[in-house]
Amino acid sequence: MLIRFRSLWLVVLTAGLLTGCAGGLVPLFSGPAALTGGPRPPILNPNLLGQPNRNIEFIDDLAGLQACLDAGASAFGATLQTTNVRSQPDVESCRIGKIERGALVEIVGYTVVTEDALASAQSPTLSAVLPTPTPAAPMPQGPQIGYVEDIQPIFERSCTACHSAAARIMGLQTTTYRTLMEGSDNGVVVIPGDPDNSKLWEMVSQGKMPATGPLPPDEQQIVYEWIVQGAAERRAAPPPAPTQPPVAQAGAQQPARTAAGTWLTVGPGTKLTDVPDACAPASDLGSLVSSDLILPISCGVIPNDADLARILSRVGLRPAVATATGSAAPARSASITQDASAAPATNENAANENAQDAATTVAPAAAAPARAAAAGQAPIRAAALGLPAPSEDDPYLTPRGGFCIDRRLPDNTRGITAIAFAPDGRMFLALDSNLARDVDPLILYDAYHPSRSVAIYDWMNNSSRYEEIFTESSRITGLDYSSGALYLSRAGEVGRIPDGGGYEKLADGFAVQSRLFHANNGIVISNGWVYISAGGVIDGYVEGPIVGVGEDGAQQIVSGGNPYAARIVRAPLSELLTQRSITVFSTAARGVRNPYGIAADPAGRIWFTDNGATNVPDSISAGDEVNMLDPAAIGGAESATPFYGFPLTLGGESPDWYAKPVVDLVNSAAPTGITWAYDTVYFGVYGRYPGLYRVGRTASGAAVAERILHGWPILAVATAPDGAIWIGMGTGGLYRITPGCAN
Repeated sequence: MLIRFRSLWLVVLTAGLLTGCAGGLVPLFSGPAALTGGPRPPILNPNLLGQPNRNIEFIDDLAGLQACLDAGASAFGATLQTTNVRSQPDVESCRIGKIERGALVEIVGYTVVTEDALASAQSPTLSAVLPTPTPAAPMPQGPQIGYVEDIQPIFERSCTACHSAAARIMGLQTTTYRTLMEGSDNGVVVIPGDPDNSKLWEMVSQGKMPATGPLPPDEQQIVYEWIVQGAAERRAAPPPAPTQPPVAQAGAQQPARTAAGTWLTVGPGTKLTDVPDACAPASDLGSLVSSDLILPISCGVIPNDADLARILSRVGLRPAVATATGSAAPARSASITQDASAAPATNENAANENAQDAATTVAPAAAAPARAAAAGQAPIRAAALGLPAPSEDDPYLTPRGGFCIDRRLPDNTRGITAIAFAPDGRMFLALDSNLARDVDPLILYDAYHPSRSVAIYDWMNNSSRYEEIFTESSRITGLDYSSGALYLSRAGEVGRIPDGGGYEKLADGFAVQSRLFHANNGIVISNGWVYISAGGVIDGYVEGPIVGVGEDGAQQIVSGGNPYAARIVRAPLSELLTQRSITVFSTAARGVRNPYGIAADPAGRIWFTDNGATNVPDSISAGDEVNMLDPAAIGGAESATPFYGFPLTLGGESPDWYAKPVVDLVNSAAPTGITWAYDTVYFGVYGRYPGLYRVGRTASGAAVAERILHGWPILAVATAPDGAIWIGMGTGGLYRITPGCAN
């Protein structure tokens, strides 16, 4: 018996195609596994068994999507990038809006633009019979580069660590047009039309800013042209459309503005995000998106939660929330957030789309090899709090998610770069210069400047003062206490201060790159081993993506050939104390750039944050991550140690041998200190969306990081013997964080 449903012919099996068994009638041809959650599939009647049948067909390529639409059904797909919605199949046509990355959308039609069609449209023979065209509208007069469209995305990616609403070093905020044009504490930084006398261009062109590394040459040129054109807030408005569409003159060769490819029409209920240059809606406009930015998923019926999660996991995406139940309208589709990321778009349509709206995407995360399998199995049991995504509008230093905050040392103005506790509750602080406002660059960029110190603080008696026990130090970025001594990781070396004694150097020779704040960073002692998060000496992207050189070659480049750089290294504590040499250290993990914070959980697993490359396009991962290292996964030989993917993933590759991060962060997040508390990990971020984050499990089992405190710059994160979390800030702020307060 044949039944027609939404233009699809389905065969309903009759009793003659069924066979009996002890458990009753079962289909001779078993179908897909039963679905759970999500909207109920439609019921097709008559139905001999009284069971629901699905009018759903999974698709995985453009051909399958087109076949679905040709059959009269709707198709469903997920956006791989933030996707512009156009009025015409043309990357230069006006935008109606955009669809955020990871949205599940309904697709109701498609348009194919072929090279032959483009050639025919330009053919002199065809043009010769066309009437005289109406003159085309003039090109817009005024700036073609605007802050909102072109400059703001660059600065949000590259400058938020120092010049956001939370930071404002030297009084400068670059992330809004108004604040940028207001300038810094020293006056205006942009003189419209005059880049040579604009402080902003001086700093950008000389590579002095951003502090984390110069902008790529093409982005420097955009900044230059923007100032030359008058430093406008927005691009010039598009010209009015001509009364009649222009056509080619006889015999004239016209440029083709429409790119060849397939354009998809999204359903009328698709949720669009506003864009500043949107064209006025009109009934004759389409809602078209490039097929290169859509992952085809299903035909006929929206996929439910289980199917959606399974399909998206293949490209490193995951549902953020369960799909809504109800009818199959696109507005009910779930948003999808990054786990690792979908593959970057490959053709001209996608490239042009991404140039206007870069989305936060990362390279695909592949399965780790056997030697590193344990590294991706994070033992996080704490449930996610369900907090909204971080925003610059979040209250500053106001905790969310049921946490309390208590400030100590209110008069301290020295930056706190590391915190450690002795079992008896003694608190040790690594003190630096204030890293906000009037920063002295001679100190900031000199890891060896003797302006740092170590202090002990009596927090239990709520003292308002600390006592310095080690002064005139180089930059200190790691502290840990073990067996009667405080261990330090500072510029290029590891040392300790025994109780009642002075500083003793234990090993030196670690790589230091002062400008990139790579000074062998964090230290933790666990189960008789000393672990160091050793930073690299090269950015990995400003100098160009490191690709095509293999795992070992890439490691050599990012470490500068230093066998104790761009790695997690470890040494037996007993050997370090007796031999006092860097040679007792060996590689525990590779494939990192600047692993800042490092900590151990009660089971002995090692957790660390990694700062990825700077100024990386959002279409690929920069490597900002929270990682876990299981000591059981560490091999005897260096080649047998886990590899965490940096820097090879910068080329958009997806190697199948690297250890997947527990949490993959947005580019330029710049995570800092990390600690284990309350059955999960907490870590600081000083780049994009700065603050204190907590990792939790969603209902689907995915690990997500949620910001529980908006603050900047959080550098030190540690757990006290009583279980409370302490954070130290580059401004001198010292705070105790505990759960139990209503928000």
